[in-house]
Amino acid sequence: MVKNFYSKKLKILLHSALWFLFVLVVPVVASYLNKHTNIKFMFFMSVVLVGIFYLNYYVLIPKYLSQKKFKEYIGTLLIFVMIVIVLFNLTRPEPPRPRKELIEKYFSERFEKGRKPKSPRVIFFNFGVLILTTVSIALSTSIRGTREWFTNEKRLKEIENQKLVAELSYLKAQINPHFFFNTLNGIYGLARQKSDQTPEVVLKLSNLMRYIIYDANVPHVSLEKEINHVVNYIDLQKLRLHEKVRVNLEIKGEPGDLRIAPLLFSVFIENAFKHGIDYSKKCTIDIKLLIDSNSLFFVLVNPVPAVKPKKKNDDQSGVGLKNIKKRLSLLYPDRHRLNIYQQKNEYIVELYLKLRYDEVHYN
Repeated sequence: MVKNFYSKKLKILLHSALWFLFVLVVPVVASYLNKHTNIKFMFFMSVVLVGIFYLNYYVLIPKYLSQKKFKEYIGTLLIFVMIVIVLFNLTRPEPPRPRKELIEKYFSERFEKGRKPKSPRVIFFNFGVLILTTVSIALSTSIRGTREWFTNEKRLKEIENQKLVAELSYLKAQINPHFFFNTLNGIYGLARQKSDQTPEVVLKLSNLMRYIIYDANVPHVSLEKEINHVVNYIDLQKLRLHEKVRVNLEIKGEPGDLRIAPLLFSVFIENAFKHGIDYSKKCTIDIKLLIDSNSLFFVLVNPVPAVKPKKKNDDQSGVGLKNIKKRLSLLYPDRHRLNIYQQKNEYIVELYLKLRYDEVHYN
């Protein structure tokens, strides 16, 4: 929507409508302000007002207002408003009189000492001209301001989009290299045992790496692919787990054609396997994915080890959580809820998402 709002076609249509408005409204107002109004004066009045519109639109706003030079902007506007009022007073139709007499009359009324007060008709005319000029300026300022706002929004979205791509690349790099080494060692052990599971595990690792390196490079993937990635990751993690550790994965509902940003669950699941296992006793990691229509509810529960591992200076789990929170706020504004908390000896992550079938980066 931001991208297409101020398209060329819409711009032409909008400016044509404004021209039509000036041509339609100005003659009515001009004839109301001055009973001697003729077509020539109406046309002149329309051209001047449109000229003020575009002068403000293309010159004054970019030069002063956009640069936050408010005093210069207001001062220049006041000068042009005064010029327009004088111009219209000099050219307004009146009963036939010599041009010289009209000019002398206009300036004598303003600069002679002891001059007679202006007639209500002149005051009414000047007030009407001021209103028309103000409307012209206000319209151009509003339209130009709206255009610049949408342009700035688009620019900000593009910047955020670039940051998201960089953050996603960083997220991929966070996948612990030790996980791959451990998985390869597990495959090696299976091969030594001539296990029938060896081809299946190799295929799972291949699919996992393909997903991370290639499939996850797009803004959104099918929910089904993301779920398959989670299943493969958990299955491969099980290769290195002690028999005391149990992992329960429950998936309810059909993904259908829903789409989701890739690798949203990776940080939570990897942290559970990295920090949520106590090898001194039996422990369980519970992971649930519940799909209802276009709503997704992800729940992860893992134990808090009695002896917490020492934090390394380069520990990336905290950075990963900040990263995923930022991605959620940018990709799913007002369409997600994330709760992370500790309850007794359990660490709990709850993520609710409202998904769409035609996801794009920005709606």
